[in-house]
Amino acid sequence: MSAYINYLNGLTNKNHSQYPEFGDRIKWIGYEEAIEKEELRNLIFNKLASKLNWSFKNTKPWINSLSKGCELCGEGEWSCLFITGKCNAKCFYCPASQQTDGIPSTQLTSFDNVDDYIHYLEYFGFKGASLSGGEPLLVFERTLDYIKSIKRYFGDKIYLWMYTNGILGSRDIYKQLTDAGIDEVRFDIGATNYDLKYLELAKGIIPNLTVEIPAVPEEFEKLKQIIPVLEKTGVTNINLHQLRLTNYNAPKLLRKKYTFLHGEQATVLESELTALKIIEFVADHKLKIGVNYCAFNFKNRFQKAGFRRKIAAKFAESNEQLTENGFLRTITANDKFYSIKNNKLTTDQNIANADIQKFEIQYQGLILDDHLENLLYLKKIIIGNKAYFLRKSLSQHSEELDKNQVSEFLQLFENNGSQIPEDSELFSLWKKEFIEWNLRGYF
Repeated sequence: MSAYINYLNGLTNKNHSQYPEFGDRIKWIGYEEAIEKEELRNLIFNKLASKLNWSFKNTKPWINSLSKGCELCGEGEWSCLFITGKCNAKCFYCPASQQTDGIPSTQLTSFDNVDDYIHYLEYFGFKGASLSGGEPLLVFERTLDYIKSIKRYFGDKIYLWMYTNGILGSRDIYKQLTDAGIDEVRFDIGATNYDLKYLELAKGIIPNLTVEIPAVPEEFEKLKQIIPVLEKTGVTNINLHQLRLTNYNAPKLLRKKYTFLHGEQATVLESELTALKIIEFVADHKLKIGVNYCAFNFKNRFQKAGFRRKIAAKFAESNEQLTENGFLRTITANDKFYSIKNNKLTTDQNIANADIQKFEIQYQGLILDDHLENLLYLKKIIIGNKAYFLRKSLSQHSEELDKNQVSEFLQLFENNGSQIPEDSELFSLWKKEFIEWNLRGYF
């Protein structure tokens, strides 16, 4: 697995250069500790083997139930609209400054009126949407208008939820949200020091109550105490995120003396183990509440791939195929186009491939934005009354393979990419084709 190891080494080097102001204060995991903590994680998994469910290529472990919103997220059917950039809480774990209100936005596009966002959702066929921030209740009238308009247009065709810390909530506010058609509200009770009075205001009003919080290691005992209370309050699901390190939250996170894992972004080891121990607690006490661990591995892989697929699928040419990881693949040889069907290379054109020595495989990623100042776009798209610009992403890739390499490449499809190729060229193709399986080992 040399190519994969080289990739992980590259991530390690990248991580160590990402935090120039804090590098000497970050406690990165060491080799022996990584082995020890992986064994601890495996002990939890083995103990829960008969009760634990695994979704999305074994990156999301959960018990009892998984909310509909989480399912749509993993399936790439979710659009998250940041309704404001301002928040009224001061959570130590927040990855970015949230001090400025702004135009509602998502994925490089902004929507200063709800009709444009509705047309966007319809055009790409999203089945779920959420309003986040910042804190949506800081701009309650705006939030309410978006919810009313989206649900009036789509009805039950879209599952709609909202994130909040609950500080500005009231029975009347939650009644208005329900009347507007909200399907679910997710509370960050960590923002209010786990005081449940804010969440309890929504009890019996909001159709689906969820708690969504980072798994904070030092709050483990407090969480164990309140989970039975949450269940009695009507909370059906708890979503536990993995803490991650950013240059913004580093001054606060580094005071906690956490151990950091390498990866596409640095994450907190103790946060993952805390989430898994909470699932273990729920299993041991036979509680009915659904708990899932939303690992960074899951979010980084499935959320990005899901959005790439939404864009690429809409604009794929007839000679392009969409990969699981959201890229458009083109295979050519002797000026003819080939495709992969049933793990085999085929062509609709009348050509014998016995004399073909080389195949070229190209991958293209697409992005959509509304930035008028950037003129390097492939196509201008009008959706409703709003203009968007289709561009090539930076993730372009091309490889030339001989017949033997093509055979090895096709073998990757037989197990849905679960076998990581050792060859560096095949590994590059594998990364464009597949979403990586499993939570990673610690490194």
